[in-house]
Amino acid sequence: MIASRFRWLSAFPLILVTAILFILAVTVLTYSQARQGGPREQLFDFYQRLAPAPVEDTSPFHIVSIDSQTIETAGPWPWPRSLVADVIRSAEAAGAKAVIFTEPVDTPDPLSPETIGSFWLSGARDSVLGEQLALLPSTDQLLADAIARVDGAVTIDPGSSAAYAEALSLAQVDPLTSEWADLDEEASSRFFAAPPARPRHSMPDSIRGGIPLTVRALPLDSDGILRTIPLTWSLDGEPVPSIALEAAKLASDNRSVVFKQSGASVSPVGATIGQLTFGDITIPTDSQIRTRLYLPKQLEIPTTPARRLLSGQGSNSQLNGKIVFVGLDAETGETIKTPRGFLSKTQAHALGAQQVLNGTFSHRPGWVGYVEALSVLLFGAAAIMWSRRFDFWKAVGIACIASLFVFGLSIIAFSASRTLIDPLPVGFALFIGAFSVAGGRSIGAVLSDDNVRGNFQGALPEPAMQRLRDEGASQVLNGHRREVTVLACELRLVDEDLDRLASTPDRVTTLLASASAQLRKTIADVGGAVDQADGGKIYGYFNAPLEAADHVRAACSGALRLVESMDKINSELDASASARGVQIHLAIGIASGECFVGPMGHGRSNRYSAVGPAVELAGFLRRQAEIYGPAIICDDTVYKQTHHHFAYLELDRLKSSEEGRPFSVFALVGNPFIKSSKGYRALEEAHRQLLTSYREGEFTAARNHLETAKKSPGARIALFDIYEERINRMLAKEKPDNWDGSVRVTI
Repeated sequence: MIASRFRWLSAFPLILVTAILFILAVTVLTYSQARQGGPREQLFDFYQRLAPAPVEDTSPFHIVSIDSQTIETAGPWPWPRSLVADVIRSAEAAGAKAVIFTEPVDTPDPLSPETIGSFWLSGARDSVLGEQLALLPSTDQLLADAIARVDGAVTIDPGSSAAYAEALSLAQVDPLTSEWADLDEEASSRFFAAPPARPRHSMPDSIRGGIPLTVRALPLDSDGILRTIPLTWSLDGEPVPSIALEAAKLASDNRSVVFKQSGASVSPVGATIGQLTFGDITIPTDSQIRTRLYLPKQLEIPTTPARRLLSGQGSNSQLNGKIVFVGLDAETGETIKTPRGFLSKTQAHALGAQQVLNGTFSHRPGWVGYVEALSVLLFGAAAIMWSRRFDFWKAVGIACIASLFVFGLSIIAFSASRTLIDPLPVGFALFIGAFSVAGGRSIGAVLSDDNVRGNFQGALPEPAMQRLRDEGASQVLNGHRREVTVLACELRLVDEDLDRLASTPDRVTTLLASASAQLRKTIADVGGAVDQADGGKIYGYFNAPLEAADHVRAACSGALRLVESMDKINSELDASASARGVQIHLAIGIASGECFVGPMGHGRSNRYSAVGPAVELAGFLRRQAEIYGPAIICDDTVYKQTHHHFAYLELDRLKSSEEGRPFSVFALVGNPFIKSSKGYRALEEAHRQLLTSYREGEFTAARNHLETAKKSPGARIALFDIYEERINRMLAKEKPDNWDGSVRVTI
């Protein structure tokens, strides 16, 4: 009744996962071009390590590094700009094609005559020194003259790199105000949006108006890693290139860069740049006019220490025809974290310039977001569909294979076209679909089969219960006709113990109930279905409800474990004060044959049981334990299938009527270790000779073999008393006609 009322809840996980997939698809589309670091960008870093950017054998760029040894030689940093000018002139003399000074010049030179006169001698009485300083050449002018002679540039740094990663503001830029920038013919406006470059201090006219400027700032992702190189900035409405773009222009002799609008996208300050065209190279950019940093396998840029140029020794011919970057190295200056480790800012810009010049870019086009969002919906729906057809682990396995397939496709796309496609949302959708259907199936199973599972909890082995939870009662508990091994056991107290406990009858029932519970659990643990009959009788069915190839052997192993459990129970009873000396006796019969198996009953009285000759035979063998003494008695079928594994003794040859065919019964006496022992082999051999002589009517020889068997280890069993009585009786009279050594019984 409860299951029927709340059956609609089984559809709730499916409704929930559909909503989750839709939200995931919208989120993927919304943040397709977001630059927030995280797992997606880390995966793209991995792709670039798998397929690094190609590079030419000879680099057109060279770094003149201001390292610690140079500073020890030339003096502490910051140097006067006249000394930097000396380095630049030395590079010019060595044949450098152009020189870019990568340390920012948008702050006053602390060692220039102007700075000393304005700040250090302000208010001083000695005016002569001030007049003499005024006669000295301006260090800013010396730097500007040196750069102008070699066709280079100086840099400014508008502030914190991280601030520009947030894209808080954009400024208007007019490409037509610059000699190096131009408009695409299809542009809807001459004004574009670019990140602002605001110098930290006012710059002297000799620098601001006399030589080219570039921008050094590098925006970081939210996880503090540099993954993009900015290309263009806005300085008072005029476009200013980054160091990387300026170096690439100088190296290619192509000074013109065309701004191309990104579709109809327009910001409040101008059109959004979608790409830059540099000669025959097209550079994909985002709304901040940045392109992805795509690093080569080898990050080294040819480097010469600045002290070599200042010393004036050597030809420095390695600089001939190169675009030279002059700046601090990673030890003396700022470093920046990249997907491949820490680099100096000069190295990062040099690698960016090399990438722009080579025209090799990894990119993430706008259409990728739509493809990923659609894939989330399609693959999620596919996962839901196949999960409804397969069991949980198969569904999850298919989701794993599909995720690996999508992951492989994204790697192929990057290797072939350098297109960055994120497989993570699709993989997430696949697993959401697989897990949700399994959850819905579980909830539905709990609601629809609650009573059934409650009835059979503890009566079926765990694999059968798991199938029952996954597939429902209709799939697992259907009736079958098949070969089943039946284990019948009974717990009982002898009359003397019953008399001792007569004053506490509840103690008798409690002891038997507790022992029955432990035996039921043991049978279920070894793979048998348990059926509790009247009193202390318990049946175990092997090969039902799930098929098992080695069910006969499993039943025998289970019987031996039952004996071990019974020994433990009796030890606990003997240790208790109220039941000391009381022993619960266990009798077991095992038979195998074709039976009908399935649920037999309704509601709370439902039980899993079997009907067939094997059930009756197992019950008969269980009763024979009172006669023969051994606790486990098996039929001929069980013996033939397992005698090579377990230790047996043949008990007797029985027949159910005058015309019936005799059949043998056997005692299961131990596991493979006992079977391999010398004591068992001696006992089994003497017992076999006893039976052979007895059945051939040679009773005198049988008695001799019996005496030998009694001397074997572990031979104090009731079976030998039975045969001793039979042999003595047969010796006292003549052998009956048609003697075959069998005993007639009623099954």
